[in-house]
Amino acid sequence: MTEGRRQRRDAAANKERILSAAEDAFRRHGLSVDMRAVASAAGVGIGTLYRHFPTREDLVRAITGSDVAELSLAHLPDGVPAIDGLRAFFTGALALLDANRAMIDLLAGAAPSDGDLERCLAHLRAVGRQAVERSATDRTLAADVTADDIAYQLLGLVRVAQLVPAPGARAHQVDLALRGLAA
Repeated sequence: MTEGRRQRRDAAANKERILSAAEDAFRRHGLSVDMRAVASAAGVGIGTLYRHFPTREDLVRAITGSDVAELSLAHLPDGVPAIDGLRAFFTGALALLDANRAMIDLLAGAAPSDGDLERCLAHLRAVGRQAVERSATDRTLAADVTADDIAYQLLGLVRVAQLVPAPGARAHQVDLALRGLAA
């Protein structure tokens, strides 16, 4: 009986080491990290890694799940014009993603049918609707801007973040995107 408990405790410890090593590797290097490198960094064999996470996607979801949840809580700040709110929202979202290359790779490379991307788009459209509604009063967005336009602008900026790793250059890209949305 003691032997069985030790195995479960060891298995739990292995899983935690795998998650820690994967989180560090994916955050710094994105989704291109080799699974053998994750296993090695965790001090386990590749078979142990795959016992806990049968596919790369399972491990990626375990690592990025809390970041997807945090991104889904982001919203327009209150009390500012729509265009300024979008600047804060876009900049904040990209700053969150800066800390996690895997999230950038995941959002930039996801298929339109991917459930995580669909949930992300739904949230971005909600933020977009809020900005469009706010702009009905402050008139800071072009009259033809839609919630979808705003959602896809941020996804475009995520792709830029994947290609241009310098955060300073991204601020310029945010400015360019906002000029396209501005009245």
